[in-house]
Amino acid sequence: MTKIALVIDDEPANIDLIKGLLPQGFKCKAALNGTVGLKQIAKALPDIVFLDLVMPGITGVETLTEIRQNPNTQALPVVIVSGNKNDAELAELESLGIQGYVTKPINPEGFAELVETILGGAS
Repeated sequence: MTKIALVIDDEPANIDLIKGLLPQGFKCKAALNGTVGLKQIAKALPDIVFLDLVMPGITGVETLTEIRQNPNTQALPVVIVSGNKNDAELAELESLGIQGYVTKPINPEGFAELVETILGGAS
């Protein structure tokens, strides 16, 4: 069965990179900002979301907060993908229930292992 990954990132190159790193059996959808991402999630729930933190409009943290406040999406697996990582921010994100944090540049092997761990494979 095909799994759906939604990548919310304002940089198309980052979306393409994540799309290329997803294991077999994934279909990738994309949103260039948090507002569009939330609309896509409301339309069709993905299996996993990869979320950038620094975006114009609503930030990744605000997008994640919206996801967690909605009963229909509060258990949705969300992985943060960001070039910035600090302990205070990580603690806040963990309190919001992220399933992982991937730093840019992305390590392909570590990325694939994380996806497998969260979703148990694409089959």
